[in-house]
Amino acid sequence: MGYEVDFFSTLVGGAAIVVRWGTPGDYKLLVYDGGTRASAQQVVQHVQGHCLTSHVDHVVSSHPGARHAEGLELILESLTVGELWMHRPWTHTDRSVQAMAIARKLEAIATAQGIPVYEPFAGALIGPFTVLSPNRSWYAEGLLPAFETPVPPAAGLTLADAARWLRLASASFGSRWDLESLPRDPDTSAEDESSVVLYGEFEGRGVLLTRNAGIRALSDACTLAEHLGLRLPSNLRLMQLPSDGKPDHLSSHVLDRLVGERQPRERRHYTKTAVLSAPRDA
Repeated sequence: MGYEVDFFSTLVGGAAIVVRWGTPGDYKLLVYDGGTRASAQQVVQHVQGHCLTSHVDHVVSSHPGARHAEGLELILESLTVGELWMHRPWTHTDRSVQAMAIARKLEAIATAQGIPVYEPFAGALIGPFTVLSPNRSWYAEGLLPAFETPVPPAAGLTLADAARWLRLASASFGSRWDLESLPRDPDTSAEDESSVVLYGEFEGRGVLLTRNAGIRALSDACTLAEHLGLRLPSNLRLMQLPSDGKPDHLSSHVLDRLVGERQPRERRHYTKTAVLSAPRDA
């Protein structure tokens, strides 16, 4: 079964992703986030002009960040949609958080058009994709109460982290795998950690969509994948790097679980592709 993954980014960051799979005359489509209205317009043109249809089987809102979700309004209004997958915070908490405004608007559009709405929690199946994170209890009891909580200032690339990058560069740009260049204990926002992590396989070739997931979410995703018998390190072929490639969303340990343990230079075989979306001059 053939498949293709198309990325639509904007100058301010954020991206929409379209996945098409199947055979001629029997293709299915999944849209993962809409980006801004500008990138969403690209998605609509792509679906209609390249895929030769005006129907999307599955639309997924990874999390309610404006740079990722606002374009979904245009997609829901311009294309017919089989089902919408998004979190509905108001069903899990009495708090009023900013994230609810975009989600409520998307739900209202979907309801007006008769599009069923489902919440994407770990274990759910969306076409050929399995939701690997977040699980329902962590979302409701751990993440939602922490929405709109500022990330500690120490998060991100510290001076110590920069020093590790310099040591890695002096070791011939990656010939040394024993030097850790990523932050050791980074913090990411609860909103980012709530990102829907999707993994799908097409005849053994895996595609992983992570949006802004952090180390905790990716670790949980690996644990569920291992439990389900999904062989991420051997089958993964295409990975969307989380949060526009920010270093505080990854660690060597979680990368070992996602793509396989580090290998000496003479044993390396490059079988995987990683894609990131970043604003200009990032």
